[in-house]
Amino acid sequence: MFRQKTQSILISAAVIVAFTMPAHAAPADACGLLSQADIAKATGLSVGAGELGKPIPGVLSRCTWAGSASNKVIVTIADTAHMQLTMQAQQQSGGSSISNLGLKAVGIKSAGFTDGGYIVSFLDQNGGVGVSILGPDGTQDKAIALAKVAESHR
Repeated sequence: MFRQKTQSILISAAVIVAFTMPAHAAPADACGLLSQADIAKATGLSVGAGELGKPIPGVLSRCTWAGSASNKVIVTIADTAHMQLTMQAQQQSGGSSISNLGLKAVGIKSAGFTDGGYIVSFLDQNGGVGVSILGPDGTQDKAIALAKVAESHR
């Protein structure tokens, strides 16, 4: 009797876990979030293979894809607290809210020393993601389009 109850409880717990987990878990590393084909389709940019960056506090993973003409795409996966601070700083520096992306999203032009570009940061149920397209081809429209692809893979 005890064994049947224990098995029944374990099976019930397994069913609950299976049905409450997301259909697909967010990739653990930023390089797994987007492919070269995803980047090309969303932005028209041709980039090389993604390279994982070194870990830093608050950032769970970062990947950089280098392109031509000093263009590069950087995707950062961060914990919620880190991304909230990042987004707050972006808004205080002239960033603007972006609708229809994550729970909350902010976009901002990148610093002048990057040869132009645009950065989009968003929060979702899994934490935060930053999508930067740095260089002369990094436009607001391209960065938002790529951020939406990244969101769809989370």
